[in-house]
Amino acid sequence: MEDDFIKELSEEEKVVFLKIFCRLIKSDGNVDASEIQFLKAVAARYGLDNNLVVEIIKKVSSVNYIAEAQKITNRKHALQLIKELCVLANIDELFDDAELDILIDVAQAMNVEEDKVVQINRWVLNNFVLQKVGKIILETDDD
Repeated sequence: MEDDFIKELSEEEKVVFLKIFCRLIKSDGNVDASEIQFLKAVAARYGLDNNLVVEIIKKVSSVNYIAEAQKITNRKHALQLIKELCVLANIDELFDDAELDILIDVAQAMNVEEDKVVQINRWVLNNFVLQKVGKIILETDDD
């Protein structure tokens, strides 16, 4: 259900998403293990070849993420990209200013309103909290 949008993405859009994810991860200068785990999971979910992922990571500094974001013209796809970026930016519990700058630039490039970005980020954070509460209630400590 949550990943149904992936079926609607073209191969080019999947690669665009991945390029922007890689750029966001590198933006704060601190690559956390949870961010790498996210990237691997996304590549698998999107059905992207690992060699392609490695190539993107090697060339991430040269990725023009604003030009890449402008390739996403479908509003629903743009909102999903914003959601995924919010998850990634918050996954290490350190939403850095550099990550925020990229998120805002990407949103603007796709004509997504700032208040919509705030709403999506709030929703992502609420989901993180609910997941933690669920683990406490269900007495599970696995991540």
